[in-house]
Amino acid sequence: MKAFQIICRQLRSSKGFSVEPALRVGFFTSSYSCGRKKKMNPYEEVNQEKYSNLVQSVLSFRGHAQTPESLFEEDTLLYGPVKIFLQGKRFHEDLESILSPQENLKERDENLESGYIKSVQHILKDVNGVRALESAVQHKTLKYGGLLDCVAEYQGKLCVIDWKTSEKPKPFIQNTFDNPLQVVAYMGAINQDANYSFQVQYGLIVVAYKDGSPAHSHFMDTELCSQYWTKWLLRLEEYTKKEKNQNIQKSD
Repeated sequence: MKAFQIICRQLRSSKGFSVEPALRVGFFTSSYSCGRKKKMNPYEEVNQEKYSNLVQSVLSFRGHAQTPESLFEEDTLLYGPVKIFLQGKRFHEDLESILSPQENLKERDENLESGYIKSVQHILKDVNGVRALESAVQHKTLKYGGLLDCVAEYQGKLCVIDWKTSEKPKPFIQNTFDNPLQVVAYMGAINQDANYSFQVQYGLIVVAYKDGSPAHSHFMDTELCSQYWTKWLLRLEEYTKKEKNQNIQKSD
C-alpha cells in the first residue's frame, strides 16, 4: 500500500519509532479462508482474548479521551452492560453466518429477523469477495495485534470492514470516535502479517441500529486511511512509552 509505505519511510527516520514497509504476504485466517488451501494455522491456538484487547488497550489508555470504550460506558448507563454486549455479540455472529460460505438458507432467514441485520441489508448488497472473518492479525514490527471483523470487497474495493452497533445515530465518521484508528491498525497489521496473501488499501465502518433503520456506512479511501494511520502510530508510540515508564517504575 503506497500510502502506508510513504508514511513508514518518513517514520523510519524519526526518533523513537522503527517501522518497516508493509510486505506482500501469504494468506490464511483464524476462522475461515478462501482462495488458497489452508496450511496449519498458528492462529488456531492464539489467545484470542489477548489479541482483541491489545488494539483496544492502545485506543483507551488516555483515560477520558473519546473512544469506543467511553461511548460504550455512556450507552450502558441507559441500556445495561450485559444487554449491549450480548446484542453486539449476536450481531457479529449473525453477520459471520451470513457472510460465510457455509451459511444455509434457514440460518439466513433467521438472521434477517434481527433489527441490526435489517439495518445493514443495503450495505450487505454491496459486500462480496469475503477474504477473512473474525480473524487474528499481528504486526510483528510494531508489536501489536488484534481480531478484525471482516475483510471483503465493498463496491469493488477490498476493505477492512468494522461492524458496529449503536443506540444513537452516527451519520458522520467523526461520530465514530476512535473507530477509524482501529480500522487502520488492522489494515497495517494485515498488510504486514505473513499469513495473508493480499494487501488492503481501504476501510469501511458500518454502524447498525437495533430498530432496523438504515445503517450509516463510512468509507475510508487511501488518503483518509493515511491520515488516520499517522494518528495511530503516534498513539501507539505514546502508549508504548507510557508502558515502558510504568515498567521502569515497577522495577525500582
